[in-house]
Amino acid sequence: MLMQRYKVTLKKKNVKNLSIRIVASDEVVLTVPLFVSKKRAFEFLDMKKEWVEKKLSQMPKPLKLEEGASINYLGYPYTIKFCEKGRAFIDGEFLYLPKDDRQNEYEKFLKKKAKEIFLPIVKSWAKKVDKEIKRVSIKKMKTRWGSCNTQKAYINLNLHLIHKPIGVIEYVVLHEIAHLTHPNHSKEFHSYVENFMPDWKEREKLLKSNF
Repeated sequence: MLMQRYKVTLKKKNVKNLSIRIVASDEVVLTVPLFVSKKRAFEFLDMKKEWVEKKLSQMPKPLKLEEGASINYLGYPYTIKFCEKGRAFIDGEFLYLPKDDRQNEYEKFLKKKAKEIFLPIVKSWAKKVDKEIKRVSIKKMKTRWGSCNTQKAYINLNLHLIHKPIGVIEYVVLHEIAHLTHPNHSKEFHSYVENFMPDWKEREKLLKSNF
């Protein structure tokens, strides 16, 4: 059963239908109506086993910042090496982290690089599709690679996109900007994306692959 392999949180609410939400690579939230028994809820979860495991496999895996561990940066693998002091940096095939402050410096490195890389991509694609983006936010997101506030023209991008190839980052950016024209995922939306990016399906496959 899924509940024996992953962390499953059961929430009973005043809702009509059962729903499943993936919140991490090993965590599932199961929301059910007040009248549904715990047994029935977990039976429903097992019925959706294939879908749940597919979604779980697409979530970012927690990374242990240990020397010798490998991480992806812009689609390329780098091996972690410790240094005594200083900031995180990449040199050759290695990502250097200060041993005593590795987590903090790693987070700073990701945020700095994401800002340097994501913002010019957003600016470039907004110009190509002739749309004005009023704000771009980069943050950790558990269930989405990006989102768009179509009323305010705000774009949110998942910090973890920094692990993906540039082409994949471009796809997510275009996907979100496209929602300013087509708020849903209709046939017209996908045609719009394909008009600007004919290979979007290949890029989407890379997006859904594991880190």
